[in-house]
Formats: sequence, structure tokens, C-alpha cells
Amino acid sequence: MAQAHETPDPARLRLDSYPFVREVPARFADMDIQRHINNVAIASFYEDGRANLNMRMFGDELFASARDFRFVVLETRVRYLREAPFPATYRVGVGITRFGRSSLEYGLGLFHDDVCVGLCETVLVHMTSAGPTAVPPERRAVMEKYAFPADR
Repeated sequence: MAQAHETPDPARLRLDSYPFVREVPARFADMDIQRHINNVAIASFYEDGRANLNMRMFGDELFASARDFRFVVLETRVRYLREAPFPATYRVGVGITRFGRSSLEYGLGLFHDDVCVGLCETVLVHMTSAGPTAVPPERRAVMEKYAFPADR
């Protein structure tokens, strides 16, 4: 994970670098008193992007009561680069920036009018009933299709 004071990777600032993009309209309730999107809403935009990528990769298997795996969030870090105005529709770019044995890191960018207004890194751990478990090769193969940067 990059340190907060480091200059972001230039690819993270371009929407076309992300293999998955999700459009998120800002709601009135997301606005603060300065007519900007508040920090809690911005965090939820990233969560929406990450969850929708997971649903794209694993579909209904994520919601099955008898599923044999889940991903749990270990850590999330948000970096604000610019003010996020209201009203607006945002796009969240999502890609997997690092694969570990039982963990992975999602890199996300929040874009308004093709300008990156923020970045997020989230570390997830692959869990089964036995606890943290190595990601099986067939599941990893699905996830590798969404590696950052996008191969477009």
C-alpha cells in the first residue's frame, strides 16, 4: 500500500486504466453543507464499486447461504485529491492491484468529468470456515481478469 504522502501512480489517475467501472449518482443525502460530497458518502461509492465487481466475478455465489468462501475487509484507506461537487454522477474505477496467497488489494479511483477526485485501497482476505485460506486457482483465475491496470 502506498504511503499517504507519496505521489499516486499516474495510471491510478486515469479511468481507462481500470478494468471495471461503475457509475454512481450522488444523492442529495450525500452532500455536506458546502455542497460537496461528504467523506462517508465517498467511502460508500468505493464500497459500491468493489461490491459490484465482486458480483460481476462471482454472481449469486456471493449471496448463497451455503457458500464456501467470503471476502472480508482487513483495511481501507481513502485519499481525497479534489473536492467532489454536488449534484453530479461519479464513476468508480476498480482493479485488483495486488494478489497475495490469501489476500488481495483493490485499487479504486473516483472520477468526476474524467478527473480523478480520490483514490482508495482496500485489502480483502479470502475466508472459509477454517479461517484465512489461500485463494483457489480457479477463483484466482477469475479475479486475475480484473488486474490493474486494465489490458485494453
